[in-house]
Amino acid sequence: MNKNDPFDFSWTIVGLGFITLALSYGTWYSSSVFFVALLKEFGWSRSVGAGVFALFMFLHHLIGPVVGRMVDRFGPRRVMLLGCFLSCLGLFLSSLVQTPWQYYVSFGFLTATGIAGTGWVTNTTIIHYWFKEKRGLPTGIISSGIGIGILFCVPATQYLINHIGWRMTYRVMAGVIPGVMAFMAILLLRRSPPGVPSKPIQRDVRFPGASDPEACDQTWSSRPWTIRQAMATGQFWFLFFAFFLGNLISQTVLAHQVAFFVDRGMDALSASYIAGLVGATSVVAKIFLGTLSDRIGTEATYTLGVSFGVSGVLTLVTFNYVSVEILPYLYGPLFATGYAVTAALPPVITGDFFGGRTYGRIFGTLMIANGLGGGLGIWGAGYIHDQTKNYVPAFLLVIGCFILSAYLIWRAAPLKIKGSGKKRMELILPE
Repeated sequence: MNKNDPFDFSWTIVGLGFITLALSYGTWYSSSVFFVALLKEFGWSRSVGAGVFALFMFLHHLIGPVVGRMVDRFGPRRVMLLGCFLSCLGLFLSSLVQTPWQYYVSFGFLTATGIAGTGWVTNTTIIHYWFKEKRGLPTGIISSGIGIGILFCVPATQYLINHIGWRMTYRVMAGVIPGVMAFMAILLLRRSPPGVPSKPIQRDVRFPGASDPEACDQTWSSRPWTIRQAMATGQFWFLFFAFFLGNLISQTVLAHQVAFFVDRGMDALSASYIAGLVGATSVVAKIFLGTLSDRIGTEATYTLGVSFGVSGVLTLVTFNYVSVEILPYLYGPLFATGYAVTAALPPVITGDFFGGRTYGRIFGTLMIANGLGGGLGIWGAGYIHDQTKNYVPAFLLVIGCFILSAYLIWRAAPLKIKGSGKKRMELILPE
C-alpha cells in the first residue's frame, strides 16, 4: 500500500479480485446444475458425469505452479487475459458437446485451464504483492467473491437452462463472463504494487518486503524460499495434506448438493436456491473468518469453521432420513462456514510460512493438493452413489476429513511464525 497516494489503489485491486473470483467460480460452481441437465439429456452415469468435473478440478490445480510462476515472472495481467480467452473457448465448445469425451475436452480441460488463469492462484498472489501485512481481511474479501458467484450464478444458470436450454446458456456465459473479466484486467492491472517492477520479474531479483513485519520468527519469514526448500519442511507437507482434505470436503458437497436435494424430492430450481444460500453465507463467513484469523490465529479460526462444517454435513445426513423442510436451510449457513474456512485461510497460512517473491509458485504447488482432493471427492462421491444409490457414506467420509484437516493445521502450527501476541516458538529450518 502506498501511504503517499491519497487514494489507496490496493483496495481497488481487492475489488477486482472480488469480482473476478465471483465470475470465475460462479462459472465453476454452476456446473452442479449443468450436471443435472446433462444427466437428464444424455443418461450418463453419476461417475461419468462427475468425472468431467473431477478432471476440471484436478487440472485447474495441477497447473497451479505454472500459473503462479507465470504471475511471478510476467505479471497477472497477461495471465488473466490468456485465462479469459481459454474460458471463452471452453464454454462455447461445451455448448456443442454430444459425447462425454467432448465434454471432458471442452469443460474439463479448456475451461479449467482458463479459470486457473483468472482464479485463485492469480488473485491471491496479487493480494500478496499489494498487502505486506494483515492479509486475512483482503484475502477474506476476495474469497467471498466466490460466494457471491455461487449465490447469483447458480440460480441464474438454472433459470437460463429452464428457459433457453443448457446449450444456449453455455454460449451466453462464453460471451459475457470472460469479456467482463478481460475488460477489468485491461483497465485495472496497469499499475504495479509499490516497490515491484512493472516489467517481468527476473530470477535474480528478490521480491521486496519478503520479511513479514508481523512475524515473530524473522529468520524463517525473511528466508528467500525456493520450492525445493519449502518442500524440505514438515510444514509444507502438513499444509499439503490439510489443503487436500479441505478441498475434498468442499467439492464433494458443492458438486453433488443439487443432485442430492433433487434425489430427496426437491425440484432443481429450489435446490439451486439452497446452493445459492451456501454461497451467500460464505460471503460473510469468509470476510469474518479472514479478519478473525488476523486476531486469534489461523489454527483456532480453522477449528471454529470446521465445527460449523461438520454440523452442516450432519444436517444433510439427517435430511436423507427425515424430510424436515427446514433442514436444507440449516445446512446452507452451517456448511458454508466450514467451506469458507477451507477456502479463505489456505493462502493466508501459505503466506505466513512462505512469503516473498516466490509465493505464487509455492502456493500454486500447494494447490495441486486441492486438485487431487477435489477431483477425488467429486468423482468418489459419484462412484459411491452409483454403488449404494445413496450419498450418506460420502457425507460421513467428509466429516472425518473435516476433523483430520483441522488436526493437520494445528500440526503445521502457523503461530510458530505469526505470534499474534503468543509466546514465540522455534522452527527447525532445513539445510
